[in-house]
Amino acid sequence: MKYTEFATYVRFKTKTDSTTLTDAELVALANIKKDEIAKEIAKTNEDIFGMEYLRDLEADVREYSFPSDILSNIKAVEAKVANGGTEFKKFTEFDLTAYRGTTVESDIRQAFSGKYQFDIFRKSLWLFTGEAIVAVTEGIKLWAIQYPADLTGAKLASTDDMSVQPTTTSHGMPREAHEIWARAVIIDYKNSKEKPIPLDEKELSYDADLKLVLNALKGTNLDRQNQGTVPYNDGSNY
Repeated sequence: MKYTEFATYVRFKTKTDSTTLTDAELVALANIKKDEIAKEIAKTNEDIFGMEYLRDLEADVREYSFPSDILSNIKAVEAKVANGGTEFKKFTEFDLTAYRGTTVESDIRQAFSGKYQFDIFRKSLWLFTGEAIVAVTEGIKLWAIQYPADLTGAKLASTDDMSVQPTTTSHGMPREAHEIWARAVIIDYKNSKEKPIPLDEKELSYDADLKLVLNALKGTNLDRQNQGTVPYNDGSNY
């Protein structure tokens, strides 16, 4: 579905136009429902919205706030901290409660010598390593799941398909979810009236149809091999 088609469809089903349902109102409704649906899609197949974020390392700084558009937990962390900030190292997660030392820089450097670990605290990434943190351009590589890009008033006039990535660092909405997204907006609009507008049969089946959409998005790689296992037989059963 194109952005223009999305706006036309919503207004047709709600019997509105650009005056009675303005672009600003449509965008606000659509972005709320977009985030709700994206959360459900991510539970089913989070990699659909996977993104690689690059961020600068700052000298002597161990805390880095998450990007504002992250949808769920991160998948992997790499940082250029080895060999004076010239080599990426893969960091593994740990919890600060497992560390008995202080967060004084000298104690961290000693306790985490030869280690590369991170903790997530107050919506930030904390790097724990024996290496000194030096300033490196794009020195952090964060693999995470992001929300699809927000709808904007300008996009409502676009004939691009809504599944196309708006930029190299943002996601569109999968094509399978376009109609259910529009339907969610229509339902919200109808229910927002002082005297709610009755929903039609298709709108009443929203929850069931959303499950069908999620099932359709479950697996994108049909070449994946799953190997079954059986319990090890040590002979004790005979």
